[in-house]
Amino acid sequence: MISVELLAKHMAWANQEIFKEVKKLDPDVLDYYVVDKEWTVRIIMVHIVAASYLYGQRLDEKPFSKIEFDIDSPDLIDNLLSALEGIDNNLIEQAYKEDREITYETSKGMRSQKASVILSMMIFHATEHRAQIVAALDKHNVREINLDNYSIFGYLESLK
Repeated sequence: MISVELLAKHMAWANQEIFKEVKKLDPDVLDYYVVDKEWTVRIIMVHIVAASYLYGQRLDEKPFSKIEFDIDSPDLIDNLLSALEGIDNNLIEQAYKEDREITYETSKGMRSQKASVILSMMIFHATEHRAQIVAALDKHNVREINLDNYSIFGYLESLK
């Protein structure tokens, strides 16, 4: 049976690889979107990192604090990659810990959830948004990134 640990490692690898591939493209792609003009590739990438940071805080049982980036910086993707490395490493470490109930605050009040559910949600969240990035690129006929290459199969192949 596939483990949460393996899925967390795949998520970290896929996040890094997709961000690196976007960095190779023309910077104009950061302003591409699928439907909603507010959800550009740039904003989605920042959102993946900010949400990962938030989920990591919950798993560490730390109080809420924001991570912020200069979204207009020419170094944005490098800054996101750097932040992701530490955040994803923490999420992978969390996958090795004993499952436990975690209580945390949201904008809608206090919530409680198992650590495994929080980590699973983060994995699915990042996957959905990586697909949005590629869909935004595809809508503008930029097809250099094939999500099939970043599947769990691609991750396992990269380990060989």
